[in-house]
Amino acid sequence: MEWIEPVFDQASRWWGRPTPRPLDHERADTVRRWVGHAPLQILELGAGGGTTAIATAQQGHTVVAIELSSARVGYACELATEHPELHVAFVHGNFYDVTLDGQFDCVTYWNGFGVGTDEDQRRLLQRVTSEWLTDTGVMVLDVFSPWRWARDAGSVRVERHVVELVNSRDYDPVTSRFEDTWWPVGREVDAISQSARCYAPSDLSLLLDGTGLRIAALEVAGQPIDLDNLAGAAAALWDAWEYRVLLVRAGSRARRSKAVGDG
Repeated sequence: MEWIEPVFDQASRWWGRPTPRPLDHERADTVRRWVGHAPLQILELGAGGGTTAIATAQQGHTVVAIELSSARVGYACELATEHPELHVAFVHGNFYDVTLDGQFDCVTYWNGFGVGTDEDQRRLLQRVTSEWLTDTGVMVLDVFSPWRWARDAGSVRVERHVVELVNSRDYDPVTSRFEDTWWPVGREVDAISQSARCYAPSDLSLLLDGTGLRIAALEVAGQPIDLDNLAGAAAALWDAWEYRVLLVRAGSRARRSKAVGDG
């Protein structure tokens, strides 16, 4: 996964400094709905430019946010200086080997899970349960949904950021991975690509086996999904780029989804 830092450092220079979005507050609201009101100790994995961490801290939580891209950490730290009243800290590092003090009520991973192999994901989830979560802690996770990415394979579009960028998408049906490629208009030689694994909910359930976590809830765009009663092509998962899950410890009494693997 050596490609991750240079790709996102370059992408950040093309995309520019991120600005707060409604999505950041929607994510923070998910934590409040699923986990509880402030104050909570929250660990955010893959913090990007820091806008979601700031929105979460604005609800009264203490947030530690880890990000591998030095360019993105720089943006995040600049943003934090504009909010000295908040309890938020940004850490530049790889969350597979970073050392942190203390444990957390909630670990979040927004729009990034699936980078690397299945074994990489299991290793990360095992670290979450063994090192970072309190006994009653939970994880809130965005998971890329395979069907929309597959349907968008072959698409090419132009978007305006700091520079005008071409975005090309592809999807491998064998490995269930998407590839998202960017380059400045007229400079395809400078193209950079990111790739991530997509998981159907049943595949995610299999991935969780042995990690100490299980699915307690699943939703798309804030709407709960009952996986016992999907309606074919009308199901929200069909059109979703990603879905969101609440993961709890496997032995927890928290509400258990009948969605996957409950028998």
